[in-house]
Amino acid sequence: MAVALNKKRMRDTRILMVGVILAGVFCTTLFSENSFWHEAMEMTGYPLIVICAIGRIYSSAFIGGIKNENLVTWGPYSFCRNPLYLFSLLGAAGIGLMSTSLVAFTVITIGFYLIYDSLIKREEEFLSQKFGQTYKDFMQNTPRLLPSFKNYQCPDELTFQPRYLNKAVFDAIWWFAPLPLFECADYLRTMGWIKPLIFLP
Repeated sequence: MAVALNKKRMRDTRILMVGVILAGVFCTTLFSENSFWHEAMEMTGYPLIVICAIGRIYSSAFIGGIKNENLVTWGPYSFCRNPLYLFSLLGAAGIGLMSTSLVAFTVITIGFYLIYDSLIKREEEFLSQKFGQTYKDFMQNTPRLLPSFKNYQCPDELTFQPRYLNKAVFDAIWWFAPLPLFECADYLRTMGWIKPLIFLP
């Protein structure tokens, strides 16, 4: 069941990503390449992607290799029960903004939220059964997705498995893959070498 759900999540997120990338490359939006709002959306989206990449690496350092085996309640898991999903949502919103399409931004942000909301509910059921009252107390004291830093705590020392951290770094790099495509498309449209296929606000 868990494997099937994870495959479905990966499939759905990839579909959303590809759709937004295609929109950013082949569609014309409300904002021309040199307009203030075009630049503002790109300058807002890029930091969100950076935060996503760093946050996912940071979160993976705490949970890599022990997910579903131990209940991690410190580090990023002390200000949010699902920091990996939080940072992924920020990255998706960032890529949506980089496309400079309000429709693409809305679709990918809401789409990612719905995908992760369903997944979180199933994980909460599993963890409640596995860890019992300990997890229920964790749910009560720690926000589900929106972070709250007032209860942040972190151990002085942390043991991690390098292969999981290495995988997190490699995965984080892929969040930056759409950026050169968007910039290249902007340049080619400005030069008149490619023509947008459709208008997507």
